[in-house]
Amino acid sequence: MQISLTAPSQRLASVAVFFSASLWGIYWIPLRSLEEHGIDGTIAAVLLNLPAAVILGLFTIWNWSRYRPTLKSALLIGSMAGLGLSLYTAGLVMTSVVRATMLFYLTPIWSTLIGIVWLGEQAGWRRWAGIACALIGLSLMLSGGSTVPLNVGDVFALASGVAWAVAAALINHRSDVPLISMTAIQFGFTALGTGLLGVLVGSSLADPAAIASALPYAASLSVLILLPAVVVLFWGQKFVSPGRVGLLMMSEALVAVLSAAWLLPEERMGLVAWIGAVMILGGFLIELQPPLRKPRSADPA
Repeated sequence: MQISLTAPSQRLASVAVFFSASLWGIYWIPLRSLEEHGIDGTIAAVLLNLPAAVILGLFTIWNWSRYRPTLKSALLIGSMAGLGLSLYTAGLVMTSVVRATMLFYLTPIWSTLIGIVWLGEQAGWRRWAGIACALIGLSLMLSGGSTVPLNVGDVFALASGVAWAVAAALINHRSDVPLISMTAIQFGFTALGTGLLGVLVGSSLADPAAIASALPYAASLSVLILLPAVVVLFWGQKFVSPGRVGLLMMSEALVAVLSAAWLLPEERMGLVAWIGAVMILGGFLIELQPPLRKPRSADPA
């Protein structure tokens, strides 16, 4: 299982990040389905992440000599990414979906700042304009009052975005780390972290019979959809700056809200929300535009 790391164009890598992140926008559908079968949301997240972790972990062990030299870096990257996803899941459980999503998707700001301070990048006006446009659009899409009081779930959601921004910077900085090992650790840490946070928030354990019944469904989604989506996402992040990654990953929020509006009658979108969706797309387009080139001056005679 060898994945080529030949550097692609920025546009191709950005498109890969955009569409692989978009798949996470329908992550709520299997979670909702498993919850309807008596499995708590955090336990459902464990079932959706553990099978991919087991498969990739076994492959990593089988090819130990190849992955051992970069194992420490893979462990750092995978654990930070897994921590981000675990905290985000806990945030969704403990606070409102609106606030958890908003706080997580401050990620472009953290990613851009990390890129400037740590990686020495320069963020031009297109990056900041794209971030501003997308964040305003996201706030419009998710606008609406919430009756859930401020709580530790909000802290989890905010911290999840910071952890994911750090992971994105590490992936970009250590492009030599193999995808398989870091992805195996990410899935494993997400399953472990979500399970521990589920215990912390008092999630009820599902009936063993319900888990056994749901496991084939969860394992199929884990291996056939989530695993390739994460591999492609991590691959793209090797070649795309952390700030751009954070902006492009807002496609997840866009797909989540649009799919919920389509499939759930109580989540219908109004005019303001549709304006927000257009602004998010506008933020992507601003960022993806190539830099303006000054016309070459004529050579002196």
